[in-house]
Parts: sequence; structure tokens; C-alpha cells
Amino acid sequence: MKILTAICVLLFLAELTFGQGAVRRDGAAAVSAVTGESWLHHLHRSFDETSMGRTWRLGPPGSTTDHAPSRLRLFAPYASTATGSNMETLHGSDLYRLNCQGCHGESGLGAPPEIGSLIDPVRATSTTMVEQRMSKVGMVMSRRQTAEMVTQSRVALLKRLHEGGQDMPSFHHLSAREIRSLVTYLQQLAGVPGASEEQVAIQESHARVGELIVKSTCHICHSATGANPTPAELSQGAIPSLSALPERVNEQQLVRKVTSGAPVITATTSSVFRGRMPVFSYLSENEAADVYEYLTAYPPTESAGSDHAVQAALLSRANPPADYRGERAASPQLATSQASVTREQYEFVVLPISAGLFAVVLILLGCWITWREFGRLSVASQARAAWRRPGLESAPWVALRPPVELFIEPPRLRADREISHKAG
Repeated sequence: MKILTAICVLLFLAELTFGQGAVRRDGAAAVSAVTGESWLHHLHRSFDETSMGRTWRLGPPGSTTDHAPSRLRLFAPYASTATGSNMETLHGSDLYRLNCQGCHGESGLGAPPEIGSLIDPVRATSTTMVEQRMSKVGMVMSRRQTAEMVTQSRVALLKRLHEGGQDMPSFHHLSAREIRSLVTYLQQLAGVPGASEEQVAIQESHARVGELIVKSTCHICHSATGANPTPAELSQGAIPSLSALPERVNEQQLVRKVTSGAPVITATTSSVFRGRMPVFSYLSENEAADVYEYLTAYPPTESAGSDHAVQAALLSRANPPADYRGERAASPQLATSQASVTREQYEFVVLPISAGLFAVVLILLGCWITWREFGRLSVASQARAAWRRPGLESAPWVALRPPVELFIEPPRLRADREISHKAG
């Protein structure tokens, strides 16, 4: 029992230490500037040819008078985030609004065929819903087959979040805790049983909120850097870069443009029209202010290792050319994306399997020790039975005595001794 106890303690401490290390690595999300071309530019797709990033709500007509938002909080420098005074609580529903709703809509149904629904892929990660679906179509699956299908679906969902797809950009800038909170809300949105009781709330800085909106929604149409377009270029369909936005509008104007819409000036100063930018009414004015403050504190940059360059590398890895010889892109961003998928697979797939294997090892170890003890007791019992003879006292110390045959004289030897005694 001492050996079993020591092994259990060591395994538990090792599991606890490894788990805490993962939490420390993924606990905080570092804020970084947005880089690279827009996703539409990467796809060589115009704004009029896509449903991505479009809410199908436009701003007021050009004759509407300007107004300023009335509920904006006072500007707080991002340096105060280190003290925890500039944090806000986000739930999975908030993360969905900031990252996914611009393309997939409030219900998650998307805009097929370009933007697929989130509902069925998320339902495929639930054992209960997979069993119900298979039962409806009359297909019988064992528990093992169901578990394998659910595991594959979870890995595929996490891979899609981190690596994206043909038309979907990657979201590898999301941290593990953000992914965890987002996935639990996606399960609630898809109607997975018990998901509403598993919602996770997290703390985020205002800088991080602005970063999520910019990288997940704004960057779909707006490239990180570029020239500030003229009114004539705007009338021809030019989209301002994110780096030019602080030059074009102030914070209150950007908040109005994002949350309720605002007219824009085209070819001449007297020509004003509604504009093509959709209205994101599901964002609050404070969240829109976070966008402006994030772009000001973390100016967008152009980099060869941009997020969409990473996306292209991941897509090319999924479909390698014929002469591919296993060469991997050596960019740090790609390595980060691969590491993020590994961490998520660990938390959602590998960790439960490891816990199950740990329990199985403990059970097998206990069975082996029990079998070993029964065998030892059985051998001792047989030895005591072999040493005993009729007429001997069955005392506990009998098992410690030498075999009784050593103290009993054989009959033939006794007869020879008696004959020799008579002859003498």
C-alpha cells in the first residue's frame, strides 16, 4: 500500500504541475498591432461580391445632421490596465459579438453558400446530440464510435478557429481562455444540452476589446496600412486603411460611424451620400471607442509575416504541391498558430483522455497489487498446510517451524536400529 500511495501522489503532483503551467501560459492575452492586407484583398474579392463583414444595415442618408455620442466613458490610458483598473467582464456571447457576428449573424446561420452555418459543426461536438441525430436517421453507433466522432469534430472546430478555411480567416489571435468561453457560448447557441450552465466569464482590458473587434471584424474589409483615399477614390469604391482612420475621423465620429452610421464626402465637398460601410448596431458606443483607442495606442503596421500571410501558409500546408518534401514555413506566427492548436487540443481532447488513462492506470495498479497479495497469502497458506500433520497442535507458530519430517524418524531406519540393538 505504501508503494501505491507514493505512485498516486507523484502522478497527481505531476498532473497538477503540468496543468498549472498551461494555465499560466494561456492566462493573459498580449495585445499587438494589426498587420497586413485585408481578408477581402487577400481573397481578391471586392466588397460588392461578398457577405463577409456586412450586417445589411446602412447609415442615415446624407441629409442627416451630425451628432455626438452621449454615453462615452472618459478616455483612460491603456497603461492603467496593468493595475487592473481598466478591465471589463466579457462572456461568451460578448466574444461572439466581437469576433463572429459580423459574418455569421446573431443566430450563427451565416450566409450560405459563402458563409456556412456554425450550428451543425458545433452540435457535432456533443455526444448527446450526435446520438439523437443518428437515432433519427436510423443509424446505430457504438459508444466508442460516437466518442471518436465527437473527438474528431472538436478537433476540427478548434482547427478551423485557429487556421481558418478557404473563405474564413484564422482567429489564432484568440487566447485559450477566450476560445474556451467562445466555444461554450457556441454550444449554447447550437442548443447543446447543459451548455447554458457552463458559460465562462473572463476579464479583458479595453485595449484587448478594441483589438478583437479590429482583427476579427474591421480587418475583413480594411487593410492595416495604406494611403488615405481622396473623395474621388471613395466614390470609386476605395476602402480606407485602418492606419488612416485616426486621420480621417476623431473618436466620436468613429463611434457614430460604427454604431449608427454617418454620411461620407465623395468627389466634391458638396456631394454627400449614405456610404457603403454597414452599421454594427450590436456594438456598444464604448466598444466602438475601444476600437479608436486601440488603433491610436497600437498603430497598424505592414509586415511580411501578417496574419493573412500566416493564413495563406496554413492553407498551402493543407494542400501541399506535388513536389512537397515536408518543408515547413519557419515564420514565428505560424509556429504560434500551431502551438495554439496544440494547446486547445490538449485542453479539450487530450486532457480528458489523459485523465481517463490516469484512472485506468490506477485501477490496473490496484488490481495487480491485490492479485500479488492474494498470491502471497495463498502460498503461505499452502506452506502451513504442508507442514502440519494429524496430531500436531495447530498453533500460529507452526508456520515458523521447520518441516515436521525433520523430527520424525523413518520406519525402516527405526527397524534397522532395533535389529542392531538385539544382535548386540
